[in-house]
Formats: sequence, structure tokens, C-alpha cells
Amino acid sequence: MKRFLSLTGFSLIELLVVVAIFAVISSLGLAIGLNFYRGYVLNSERNIFVSILTKTRSKAVSNINQSPEGVFINSGNYTIFQGSSYASRNQAYDEVISINPSVTPSGLGEIVFGQLSGSLLTPSGDVNFTNGQRSVTVSVNDEGRINW
Repeated sequence: MKRFLSLTGFSLIELLVVVAIFAVISSLGLAIGLNFYRGYVLNSERNIFVSILTKTRSKAVSNINQSPEGVFINSGNYTIFQGSSYASRNQAYDEVISINPSVTPSGLGEIVFGQLSGSLLTPSGDVNFTNGQRSVTVSVNDEGRINW
């Protein structure tokens, strides 16, 4: 009686090729996804900062407590304060907001909006946010206009 060997199934080489292809596709997807996430975090931090500036300017224009309003930026957080400068602020009204640790701000360290007018009491300029690969900029002019 003759026996026929059935050669159905996958060889080891075929399995290794499929696993290698899957690994390459997965690593490309991971790299693209990680880059997308970094961009999302950077844009989110910029949007948070623009919201903070808008809120601060609105409070200054509304003349809450008859005082200028400002934002102080340091390495770990934003501080919304009342007063003509961070050094002479009324600490009872401080509001501290954390900065995402993967984003680094640079540029203006203190932005103060004048009461009623909303114009800047500090020099105009830019605040740059970087995540090591990309950067975005928020500008504030002398009239208090916020551009991003």
C-alpha cells in the first residue's frame, strides 16, 4: 500500500516572512502614530495657552478688581495673576496651570494686559512652544491682539 505525504501547511520560512512583514508594517504605523501624537500634544498646548491669554485679556478688559491681569510663564506652569507685574502681583488671585512636560515654552516670560483697554503693559513678542521636533508660535502685539 502506498502512502502519500500531504504537504499542506506552512513552512518555517513562510511564517518568518509573514512575521517580518507584519513587524515592518507595525513599526511604520507606530512611528507615524507617535509623530501624530507629538503634533497633537504640541497643538493642544498652544491652544491651552491661547485660551489662557484670551481669558486673561477678557478679565483685564472687564476691569475685575480694577487691576491689570497677566500671565507668567516658567518651565513647569502658567500663572494667571492680578497686578501690573508678576513681582508686584496680588498672590491671593493667582491661578496656576501646568504645562505638558513634553512641551517647552520659550520667549516672553510675562504678559500683562492693561485694564479696560486690553493693550499690553509689557513688551510685545512671541512665545514659542517646541517638542524637540516641531515648534509653534503665539504672538501678542502692543494692542493685545493674540495671533497663532
